[in-house]
Amino acid sequence: MSLSAWGAREVKPKDFSGWLEDYDSLVFNEDLNAFVFFNEDMRGKYDKVLLQSVTVYARDAKTDRAIANQASDYLTAEVRKLFEELDVLAVEPGPGVLRYHMAVTGVAASKEEMKAHNVIPVSALFRGAKAATGNLDTFIDAMFEAEMVDSVTADRAAAIVRRGVGATDKKSGDELTFEDVKPTLDAWL
Repeated sequence: MSLSAWGAREVKPKDFSGWLEDYDSLVFNEDLNAFVFFNEDMRGKYDKVLLQSVTVYARDAKTDRAIANQASDYLTAEVRKLFEELDVLAVEPGPGVLRYHMAVTGVAASKEEMKAHNVIPVSALFRGAKAATGNLDTFIDAMFEAEMVDSVTADRAAAIVRRGVGATDKKSGDELTFEDVKPTLDAWL
């Protein structure tokens, strides 16, 4: 299966991790290949965004803290840079400020020729998981969830559940590192 075919994979409700409190309001958007929610009544009322650190959400606490922290730090820094470039980064909550929180909620290391895959807990990757057996190209398939809420009232303005896919130079059976995960994280940015 080619990388473009992996990228076209649909996000399905079974991919929801439980990190977001509410999935019922999400609607599938084919153009984004994501489940999204936008509160149209809140559109245009905000001009700044308060960024919270990106979370690596793992139900299994056996994560490799070093790799998980690298992923969180990397995504937080890149999103912060984007918000700074757009001149929308806020330093404190207040009127006209949205609070943005994002999580990496699931990761799978998949062989190129697999016809199906299983999303595994994100902690498996961040404890140095090995790619599937054999000598095939490996892809990192990650789930991302994000939410924007009013920084004063906590009313939800927007939410998204999306998949990111990135290729690695590793062959299946090789141990994966943060550098292998980075292209998939970049797919979200």
